[in-house]
Amino acid sequence: MFEKKSYALNCDVCDTRRMKEEDYSGYEKMLINTDVLLVSDASKSILNRLPVTINQDCTVELPPEVEVEIKTVNGSYEITQATSVREYTVLTVNGNLFIHPGTQEALKRYAKICVNGSVKLPKSLDMGSESLSMSVNGSVSVYPDDGILLEPVFVLDKYFPLRAREGGKYYVEQELIIQDKSVDLGKLLEKKVQFITGRLILPEELVEAGVGLVDEKTALTVIPAGMSLHLGDAVLDGSLIEKEGGSIYVHGDLEAAPDCDWEALEGGVRRIAVSGEVRIRKSQEEALRRLNLEYGRLEYIWEGRILERMPSVRIDRALLENSPNQLQVRHCASVEIGKDVSAGLILERLMLEHCASVSCWEEQESAVAAVSSHVASIVRAVEAPASEGLPMDAPSPEGLPMGAPFQMPPGGEPGSQFPQWLKDLFGGKVINAESYIM
Repeated sequence: MFEKKSYALNCDVCDTRRMKEEDYSGYEKMLINTDVLLVSDASKSILNRLPVTINQDCTVELPPEVEVEIKTVNGSYEITQATSVREYTVLTVNGNLFIHPGTQEALKRYAKICVNGSVKLPKSLDMGSESLSMSVNGSVSVYPDDGILLEPVFVLDKYFPLRAREGGKYYVEQELIIQDKSVDLGKLLEKKVQFITGRLILPEELVEAGVGLVDEKTALTVIPAGMSLHLGDAVLDGSLIEKEGGSIYVHGDLEAAPDCDWEALEGGVRRIAVSGEVRIRKSQEEALRRLNLEYGRLEYIWEGRILERMPSVRIDRALLENSPNQLQVRHCASVEIGKDVSAGLILERLMLEHCASVSCWEEQESAVAAVSSHVASIVRAVEAPASEGLPMDAPSPEGLPMGAPFQMPPGGEPGSQFPQWLKDLFGGKVINAESYIM
């Protein structure tokens, strides 16, 4: 189909440092998908002259004579002072990376560290320093070198003051929570304990002592006196009031139970404050308004039929007519509306959210647009005679997505799991490997 051949390479590591231009000059189009691309000064010039599209997570430039060790970790990984690493190692972490203090010498031996996740590193290490060549697809948090790391969300119980180190400096990345009003914060102050954290959540009765444990950069959430603190999401029903009392601060979301006894709640609830959102059914809204409830956002729970997270969905008249409380279709790749569905039925019974493509007929287009939210494209369906050749959804040669990730199937003969029409369309060389030297 092409006058000259095409070339597609899909691999974890692609080493181009010793490639020869004459080996690839005969290709009209080239596509390289790789996690790590190794280049030299010479190979960069060759790649710039070739008709190649490259999709890579990170690029490492090294001399061609250097022997590189590749290490891939799927999950969390730690670099400590005891970590043994060869020089010119390329590390890929598909998870979270924790770097300990005193690891500067070990880090110098990494040619590149690529992280698809979050990174925690000591303050003494600078992301831009020569000792740390790293690319991160996620968050980066910095902790003090002399800090003691606790859980990102740490609940301080009444036994912690007894176990805390004298002069200890504790790092809590997100939230330090004091739920128990009997915690002896005075003992922590006597030990000169300090917490470094993004937010401190504590009862109003402990504010005076609590603020002495953190610096002025820490955000404060104060639970009003007399209110109990409920950590995490909660269900609004009689058992919540029985357990926590009638005055509650919910640090999370609150959802009304479907069989909620609203009359009983009116007599038991004095005050409920919610840090997150409140979720109710539309029929419960009037009863909810009668409660002393404070919240930032109200969300309605869908009570109709839901179709979600499916590769393709076909909607016909029978489906909508048998969905009296409406049909919600969300997070689906492809949605097809049957020709037997009227525009009025679409407006009355259908909701489309976060779908990639919706195919409908001309007379349905305006109704589909009216009930769509975050739909990437609405495509008009047309009647056409069956024809041999490529499937209707096959891309044309001119539309081949050379600039987008093109995933090859793992294992087996290169390209063996591609449908024949795609191999015919591409008409060139297909290579699928873990590591490949060009």
